[in-house]
Amino acid sequence: MRKTKWTAVMLVSMSLASFSSVSLAKTERHGLLSIAHSGVASYYSDKLHGQRTASGEIYDKNSLTAAHANLPFGTLLRVVNLNNNRSVDLRVNGRPGRHNKRLLDVSKRAAKELGFVQAGLAQVKIEILRWGEA
Repeated sequence: MRKTKWTAVMLVSMSLASFSSVSLAKTERHGLLSIAHSGVASYYSDKLHGQRTASGEIYDKNSLTAAHANLPFGTLLRVVNLNNNRSVDLRVNGRPGRHNKRLLDVSKRAAKELGFVQAGLAQVKIEILRWGEA
């Protein structure tokens, strides 16, 4: 069982290796490895409000959700804006566009709470709080 968890963590780590920073940390509550990494985040335009996300949900610009290329839908993330240290917890429910090289796309509400609506982009760190279903 331990070997299976370690293999899964290593596979996810390797898939995230293209980001600027990846680190593994042992969580206190469960003794499991979680992954934290950093990169650039943007937010979805208002034009996408009401459209279906990759998970099949309807995108709501007022929800606290995000799109990530590899993480399972339902994964709960803590996102920290490294410029102002503001943070928010988001649920992964989408995938970025094919040519999008950013770490994360967030809802407009999340961008407001993180304080980067005006700038459009922010350097962020994300930590996985809870893994979604694969």
